[in-house]
Amino acid sequence: MKQSPLRIILLVAFVDLISFGLIIPLQASYADRLDAKGVTFGLLVGVYAAMQLVFNPILGRWSDRVGRRRVLLISLAGSVVSHALLGVADLAASLPLLFAARTLDGITGANVATAQAYIADVTTAENRAKGMGLFGAAFGLGFVVGPALGAGLAYIGRHVSGEQYGTAWPAFGATVITAIALVLVWRYLPEPERHVSKDETRGGPLTMGRLRSAMGHPRYRELFTVLFATTFAFVLLEATFVYLCAHRFQMTEMGTGLLFTYIGIIMVIVQGGLVGRLVPRFGETKLLMIAPFLTAIGFLLLSGVPGTAEQGSAWLLLLFGCIWMGLGHGMTGPNLNALISRQASAGQQGMTLGLSQGIGSLARAVGPPIGGLLYDLGPPWPYRVGAVFLIGIGIFLIRIRPAQERAIASSLKATK
Repeated sequence: MKQSPLRIILLVAFVDLISFGLIIPLQASYADRLDAKGVTFGLLVGVYAAMQLVFNPILGRWSDRVGRRRVLLISLAGSVVSHALLGVADLAASLPLLFAARTLDGITGANVATAQAYIADVTTAENRAKGMGLFGAAFGLGFVVGPALGAGLAYIGRHVSGEQYGTAWPAFGATVITAIALVLVWRYLPEPERHVSKDETRGGPLTMGRLRSAMGHPRYRELFTVLFATTFAFVLLEATFVYLCAHRFQMTEMGTGLLFTYIGIIMVIVQGGLVGRLVPRFGETKLLMIAPFLTAIGFLLLSGVPGTAEQGSAWLLLLFGCIWMGLGHGMTGPNLNALISRQASAGQQGMTLGLSQGIGSLARAVGPPIGGLLYDLGPPWPYRVGAVFLIGIGIFLIRIRPAQERAIASSLKATK
């Protein structure tokens, strides 16, 4: 494994997620200051995911033609501009500028496929899974650090610049951090030597034809249905959680950022340690079958937070709900991706996983506006609806488990 380029791309992923995490706790605050309703905030979150859905495969395919390094440089430069524009939108109290900033960041920040392709280029076949695992860990750690750092910058900004200008500090902090990542790529990241075939790296947008072709395979259809439903349910929480914390607990950006860090730590513990120990004992299908029920427990606990009058009890519901939610969702992603990957042949790994990423982005695009609308109807409703989705998908997984296990056994025989 070529350590130096891999370390740089992992560092870039870490820094990139720090800047992304800096923004998360602030989006609702920006929208709230502009008197935007929950559905408007949902659209603000959804437009970012929609741009990711469209442009991630485009940038990934473009990197095959013009080079990984060039696409990463262009993407990071665009993110620098979008983060700066976000800070300006807050200072100017402009909702159109806020939407423009998130749209641009969704377009230029769609560099996950390119970064993963770079790792495929600089790792051998034997070490590729390890490289992808390190990439995921770098993302997770960046998400832990980002919200806490954003909360700290907002706290300092409020005390230095006052209430009106303090919330722009995290946006400009993300601008500086992304600029650092841009410099790292420009100075230290070489263009990789390709040793993967065009069939492995070839990809395209999530077209209806490609989606119909995948859905024609029953095992793919089952797993992609699970992927869309679980992602949609979790996005209902993502789109409304900051509002819940602000309205029920009068939580500032500092408190919200620390709470996101708390959730991120739970997810890192589950994905970085617990899943690896449980899979050899129980298998991916059994763990995936249990995970939605665990997440649903967390959602039901969170749904009780708005109506609980006693402050201490509301805090207990919030903190315990986050534990169950982090445990269940942390178990879902790795096991679901592993099962999807098992269904694909060696020459279709990139296309299949790229398609699954597109389906996840589709759920992230349609989920936030619905979550915001549900929150406007009543704060508990996004979590109640999410819990129903998760329980339904858990029952669905119980039904499809025998067929999935037979497919796994068949693929193992074929490789021997």
